[in-house]
Amino acid sequence: MTENRAIRIAEREGLCSVSSNTKWQRLMPLIQSFPCHKRIKFIDVAEPTGWQTGLWQPHPHYVEASGGPEELKFVEWVEIERCERRHMGRLVQCSVLDHSDEIRRSLEEARATFKETDSSFFILGYTCPAVTPIPFT
Repeated sequence: MTENRAIRIAEREGLCSVSSNTKWQRLMPLIQSFPCHKRIKFIDVAEPTGWQTGLWQPHPHYVEASGGPEELKFVEWVEIERCERRHMGRLVQCSVLDHSDEIRRSLEEARATFKETDSSFFILGYTCPAVTPIPFT
């Protein structure tokens, strides 16, 4: 039933799937391992989740972000910021660690479909051939 719903939404929105459930199952532990902020956009919701450092997988076919568990087949994209900000306290400026090379290498090794921007990586679950899938904010 939910598989049909995902297909109907993708067809209605003109989206093409580029990541299977199996690929997401391999990618989620990798994505969780990066200490940078992340957010997820699902195809059945207009806005992405809020930024957070962790994601939780309560079941191999689900991911839980800020809105409760969702099936992996509904993940449109996952955005990972390139840099990790480490807060050192009120009086000390936070340190910024750039993880770009590590993230890029890991995603390439996992054969993930992704795009880079100046500030983040977008791992794609769906793409729209006629329109760029990356929101420019």
